Amino acid sequence: MVKKILVCAYFAKNLGDDLFLKILFDRYPNVEWDLLTANRNYKRIFENYRNVKITYLYRGLNFRNHNYNPFYLLNDLFLSYKKYDAFINIGGSIFMQSPAWKLKLSEREYLLRKFKKLGKKAFVLGANFGPYKDEQFIEEYKELFYEYDDICFRDTYSYTIFKDLDNVRLAPDIAFSLGSKVKRTNEKSIGFSIIDLEKLEGLKEYYEPYNDKVISLIEDYINQGYKIKLFSFCDNEGDLKVINFIKENINSNFSSDLQVFNYDGNIETFLREFKSCQIIIGTRFHSVILAMLNNQPFFPIIYNEKTYNLLVDLKMNKVCCHIKDIENLSVESVVEAIKNNTFNNSKVFLNADKQFEKLDVFLA
Repeated sequence: MVKKILVCAYFAKNLGDDLFLKILFDRYPNVEWDLLTANRNYKRIFENYRNVKITYLYRGLNFRNHNYNPFYLLNDLFLSYKKYDAFINIGGSIFMQSPAWKLKLSEREYLLRKFKKLGKKAFVLGANFGPYKDEQFIEEYKELFYEYDDICFRDTYSYTIFKDLDNVRLAPDIAFSLGSKVKRTNEKSIGFSIIDLEKLEGLKEYYEPYNDKVISLIEDYINQGYKIKLFSFCDNEGDLKVINFIKENINSNFSSDLQVFNYDGNIETFLREFKSCQIIIGTRFHSVILAMLNNQPFFPIIYNEKTYNLLVDLKMNKVCCHIKDIENLSVESVVEAIKNNTFNNSKVFLNADKQFEKLDVFLA
C-alpha cells in the first residue's frame, strides 16, 4: 500500500529549502507527498512530480471572534489526519527564537499531537537549532522534540544541545546528498551569493559596509577579467532587492560584465548557472554547501552562526569572514585566501544520506 505523508517546510521559494524537498521527493518516488502550505507557487515548482500535491494551509483570515486561531479551526476542517501515515518537518533554520516563537511552538505541538494520538510517525530532517536567546526556548522545544520519532540535526552544535534525547541524531546537510552531475564550463566567471541585511535582527548596521565590500570585490574581479554572476537564492527575503541596489551603485562601465540569476522555482537552471562559476563568494548558507559540492574554490561571508558551525564541523573555518568584521576585510586577502579553499570529502556526501536513515526504515 502506498504511504501518504504530510510535509511541513519553509515554503518561501528559498533555493536551499526547495532543494531539500526535491531530494526528498526524488529519493522516495513511490510515496504520496502532501505539502502543507499557503504558497500556491509550489504547485508549479513541483508540477512534474505526480506524487506531490498541495494541501493548502489557511492563514490570516479575518474572524470576528479572535478567541480561536484559524490555523487550528480550518486545518481541522480541511485536513483528514487519518489518511496520512506520518508527517515530516524538513528544513534548515526552522527552530529560531523569533518574537512569535510561542505561537509557532503551539502550532507544532498541536499538529504533532494530532498525529501521535492516531499512532502516526513524526520526523524532523535537516534542521539546525537557533539562534535563541534564553533557556526557556530550549526547554520548551526539548519537551516537543521528545514526542517525535526521529530528529536529525545537520550540525554538531545543535545536536549537542539535545543529545540526551534518544531520538536525536546527527548527519551532514541534506543538500550534500544531491550529487553534482552538471559539467562545469571553462567560462572565467565568479559567483556572488547576496543577502539583504537591512531587516535581519542585529545586522542592520552592517547593511552598507557589506554592500560596499561586495561592490569592491566585484569591481576588483572584473578588473582581473572575470564575468560576474549575482545569485538571489530567495527573492522573498530581499536577495534580489540588494542585487539591484548593487547594480545601480557599481561603476557604470562594468554593467555589461554582470549577470543576475534570481531563483524562481526552476532548481535545475539555477544549479547549472551556479556550477558554471570558477569561484564562489557566498553569504547564503547553501551557496557554501553548493560550492563544496561542486569542488569550487569559495569564500564564506558569515551572517548567521549556522554557517560557521558547518565550517567547524568540516574543519573549514580558517577561511571566512563574519559580517561584523566586513569593514576590515581586504579585497587582497579574499583573493589570496580563496585560491586553495576547496572541499572534496566524499565521506561527507555519503554520510548526508544518513539524514534519511530512520525514514528509509519506515518506508521500506
